[in-house]
Amino acid sequence: MKFLSLNTHYRAALVLIIMAGVLVATAILANRSDFTSAALVVSGLVCLLTGIFFATLSGSDPLDLRYLSLLPVQNSINLSRVCADLGIQGNASIVPKGRDGRTRTMLFLPVADYNGAPLPMDSFVMEKDAAGLLMEPACAPLIQLLREKEQLSIPSDMVALHGLIRELGVEVLELADQVHSTQEGDILTVKMEEYRLISGCRAMTLESLRCCTANPCPICSLFATVFAEGTGNIIRIERCAPDPKKSTVNAVFSILPA
Repeated sequence: MKFLSLNTHYRAALVLIIMAGVLVATAILANRSDFTSAALVVSGLVCLLTGIFFATLSGSDPLDLRYLSLLPVQNSINLSRVCADLGIQGNASIVPKGRDGRTRTMLFLPVADYNGAPLPMDSFVMEKDAAGLLMEPACAPLIQLLREKEQLSIPSDMVALHGLIRELGVEVLELADQVHSTQEGDILTVKMEEYRLISGCRAMTLESLRCCTANPCPICSLFATVFAEGTGNIIRIERCAPDPKKSTVNAVFSILPA
């Protein structure tokens, strides 16, 4: 069982080292002192050096993404259930910092359709034109770390924003093999192909399609936050749907009027 728990690189290194011992032992036991024996010794040394190389440079296996993708799921489902019990039926919206004098980007969960009306600073919003819950988005710790460690800077140009979305998804976070970000009018679409956290998306949509729009996960809220802070507009989550067969996710956002 201990051998089976090693990752493939360490197992390969162990096999190579064993083969090196077998080859050298064969050359010594044969005691022929000819070209064949020399070839066995050289082959053994090559196997030994290669095995040491594999063992030295191979790290442990990363976390299984099937498990990792499920970590935020139940929390999102729980908050979605609370929202449903409170009568909160509108789609979540990202309110960028600077809007209404805010120093932080916030997530607004409206009771009904929200048109971008000014919001107070309180967590419980009971305004005439807007009612609901106001809190920090699920991506808040992630985007803070990106700013500290990756010097994340969000541009205001839409073309640059699309490039940043692709860079975050593919190169920085390595969430997907391909990330495509497009705009048609006020609609923004992010398509992630070979999305590595697809198991979490499917678990949430299995509970309800409303989970993603009522309380978006850290990744969808990250993309929405990038668009919100870049454009200075409120971004509403319209839809997020994983493909039932492929590891592809389509997230759709809308830009609310300023």
